[in-house]
Amino acid sequence: MVQHSRFVFLAAPMPESKDGDGADGILWMLVSPNNRPLGRGTTYHETYSSCRQSVLDLQANSERVKSVETTVELTGQWSWRIELDGEPVAVSSRSYLRARECAYNLERFLEAVPKAEVVAGTRTVRRGRRRTGVEESPTRPNRELRNAG
Repeated sequence: MVQHSRFVFLAAPMPESKDGDGADGILWMLVSPNNRPLGRGTTYHETYSSCRQSVLDLQANSERVKSVETTVELTGQWSWRIELDGEPVAVSSRSYLRARECAYNLERFLEAVPKAEVVAGTRTVRRGRRRTGVEESPTRPNRELRNAG
């Protein structure tokens, strides 16, 4: 059986939740047949169904998207984003050392969008959280310790 690129849905703490105690949001990611991330959505959604709908809207309007390749001023590395009706809807999963690498990966993303499978359900992601019993010290509260590393 031939595998195809697919949209997966990730439940993760939203960026506004600095200490990780806030609500999870749902974010989509487009992955290649070998599970390599191709790109991800720009918006955290409150529900799986609204996140899924944003993917379906992107697929239905894929011929209308505008791609933008840019460099990160601080590092000089390249990244891309996709806009629909002037609003960013997707960004590269990583930055690239060379413009041609960025352009190549952008093309792979754009090729995959219209025909990618939309996977049902979400996966839970917990980055940067440590589940150890760390004592609170007077100089570093637990909040900073949990986010370190």
